[in-house]
Amino acid sequence: MTLASDQNPDPIYPKDLLTTERPDKPWRIAQVKSRREKALACFLAQAEIGYYLPMYRRRQASEKRARYSLMPLFTGYIFFRGDDFDRHKAFRTNHIARVIEVKDPATLVRELLNINRALEGERAVYPVEFYNTGQLVRIKKGPLKDVEGIIVRKDRNFRLILSVSSIMQSISVEVDADMVESSK
Repeated sequence: MTLASDQNPDPIYPKDLLTTERPDKPWRIAQVKSRREKALACFLAQAEIGYYLPMYRRRQASEKRARYSLMPLFTGYIFFRGDDFDRHKAFRTNHIARVIEVKDPATLVRELLNINRALEGERAVYPVEFYNTGQLVRIKKGPLKDVEGIIVRKDRNFRLILSVSSIMQSISVEVDADMVESSK
């Protein structure tokens, strides 16, 4: 959904969602129907249900001027906190295809905090495919196009991959190599 910049929903509601403990409101992930992320976010805010919809700026094709749209970083997903009543209320919007129950909320919150920090920075952020070390991949362009291989190392890059394993999605953020260290 393309909206004017002042009509886009807030990416996070309420602002302290990622830092406040709410055992009565478990984390859930809504897999939404096509292009319904922003509409669901607007509904959740009106219903006072906490949500996180990370978005990035994407340039629109235009010959006359530079135009940008805010697009969902993880197409088809929105993270929200709600009890069973909130879950049912969200389902009734007809925006949701299914709800994924979060098995490890601590990991999800840590990953979302990392994503949020990257989005608040000055660097360009955009979605990329989710890859694991040991995964068989194929190079899709360049002189090695169609060569297949297994990922054996993901360091020494000038891009940091931040992942949300619950939905198997990742983003890439540009960073200098000396800005990265092991998290142990």
